[in-house]
Parts: sequence; structure tokens; C-alpha cells
Amino acid sequence: MFEKIVDIILNYVEPEESITPDTDIKNGLSMTSFDLVCLSDEIHEEFGIVLNADDYRECNTVGRLVARIEKCAC
Repeated sequence: MFEKIVDIILNYVEPEESITPDTDIKNGLSMTSFDLVCLSDEIHEEFGIVLNADDYRECNTVGRLVARIEKCAC
């Protein structure tokens, strides 16, 4: 699941360092609000999960985002 989410994220950013579970989504990856909307849309298409701004505030790292998606996908 982690690799799949990283692949989706890489559609929107080109990070200078490799993405780890501890990578901060907004600050570490410099994702814009538009990037987050596009990421949410792609996650919705791929997994059928709707993420909103509160989800990104609570899941500020890639690892936490993956955990939220895994929890909601069950």
C-alpha cells in the first residue's frame, strides 16, 4: 500500500529526497492545496475513499495517510 501511495504522490511532486513514512506531506513534499485536491481525487478513484482537509491535517505524514487509507479501505 505504501508504494502505491508514493506512486500516486509522485504524479504531483518531484521530491529532492526519497519519500518515507515520516515524510511530511505538505511541508516535506511542498504539495500545494491544488496538489492535495488532485491527490484526494486520485485516492478516491483508486480506493473509493473520500479524504478532506481535516484528514490531511490529522495525517500530516505519508505513513499516517497510508494508515488512514488502510483503515478506511477495510
